[in-house]
Amino acid sequence: MKTKYSILISILGFLSISATQLVDDILSRLGIEAQYAQNNIMSNFIGRFDNGPLDSGVGEITFKVPYVKLLPSIISGDKTGAAKDLCVYIKNYINSEEFIKSYYELKEDAMPLRDPLDPNGNSLGVLKKNLKVFELNIKNYPNDVAYVAEQKKLKDQAQASIDNIMKASKNPFPEKELWEKTYPENPEVLVKKRLQDYLALVKTVDFSAKLTAPDKYKIQQFVNPVYERKNAQWKACYRAGKEVNDVFTSFVQEWLNGEIIATVKTKMSSASEASNEEIQSKSADTTTVEENNTSQISETSSASDKDDSVKLTTTPKKSLLGKMKAKAKSIIKD
Repeated sequence: MKTKYSILISILGFLSISATQLVDDILSRLGIEAQYAQNNIMSNFIGRFDNGPLDSGVGEITFKVPYVKLLPSIISGDKTGAAKDLCVYIKNYINSEEFIKSYYELKEDAMPLRDPLDPNGNSLGVLKKNLKVFELNIKNYPNDVAYVAEQKKLKDQAQASIDNIMKASKNPFPEKELWEKTYPENPEVLVKKRLQDYLALVKTVDFSAKLTAPDKYKIQQFVNPVYERKNAQWKACYRAGKEVNDVFTSFVQEWLNGEIIATVKTKMSSASEASNEEIQSKSADTTTVEENNTSQISETSSASDKDDSVKLTTTPKKSLLGKMKAKAKSIIKD
């Protein structure tokens, strides 16, 4: 068993169950960065912590408890109050524009389909991100005829691949059924299922279960070996305790009795993530998308490690024609 660091925040991971000032206050109380919290909510709802195509399937739904150094006052103080705040934050996020936008971007990233004319090329999600980079490069270097022509060529190639993928996606393809099941077209289906899963699971948790004394590594185990073999979700509920789970249970039941995802979406705190306008207004001399000065985006980072709001900055020109040609050869493959 892990230590009390996972109390409360462990339920954030499983539930990955309206005002700006309230949202910011909740994050401040819990000591959580907005993007980190949102990434964990999204990944645990989907049950997948990897980005990129679902080429080989996902098997069982994965689950992670996000590490957060909770404020001592929350750990030893008003746990139920903090639990209620956490419920409010999670529901606010699920009903936000940011959640919907991020969900469909991840759905595109996960499409297990490549351009039939370029089967070793980039996935749909990466192609779309690269397309935006090319557009920014064209916008920010209007007077460099050769460079703009190169970027337009790369943009046209990316758009052609996107068109080919979208056309092919209308037909059956390997892993299509798994992809559509993992990422339903209507995310409300997924959210409702996870909330129902929580209610079913928490009924099985024995909050009076006994633990062994801490070993030399300060790790405890359940005395009952059956409990020790329980999955991470079950143990997360146990660690949070009955009083906290009572709060979540009541909140989830009420949530399920009403609108799962509101028709009218809210906007999260402006501090949560930069707007596209802010990103596009950056000067042409800002840092590159990748440290190696390439003009495209790779898809090697996991969902739990990266900021989902990838900064689409332009590639600063390194010098003259020779370096521009080198730039054209720097296409990142999966």
